[in-house]
Amino acid sequence: MRLKNTTQLIIVAIAVTILSLLYFFYPAAQYSFYPRCIFHSLTGLDCPGCGSQRAASALLHGRLLTAINYNLLFVVVLPIVVAAAFVFCWNIFSHKKLQQRLLYQPLFVKTLLWVVLLFWVLRNVPVAPFTWLKA
Repeated sequence: MRLKNTTQLIIVAIAVTILSLLYFFYPAAQYSFYPRCIFHSLTGLDCPGCGSQRAASALLHGRLLTAINYNLLFVVVLPIVVAAAFVFCWNIFSHKKLQQRLLYQPLFVKTLLWVVLLFWVLRNVPVAPFTWLKA
């Protein structure tokens, strides 16, 4: 089982490294070969993920405020994802296991779902200050 997890971890690490290099050297805001949002293409509205590719590129270049302008939710949730990835990696290679209680709490999951839905709705309201959430 440990070998399988290690192999999966290596594959994910390689994929993250390649994608990071791609977004660093070919910023999403400057190149058009990145996939487009189907929801935005069909409706003209932003989904919760719209702008996250550009936000990732901006973060890789150290431009936090630009990333926040592209997708605030992505920037806020990214540290949680990174922390969860760290705990996962730690648990593969360490005998002392860390617990990820927060991510598995029903209240956290429900709250995150409501935050994503609220963000989705509010970023499409065409009135300030909600227009600041636009991608």
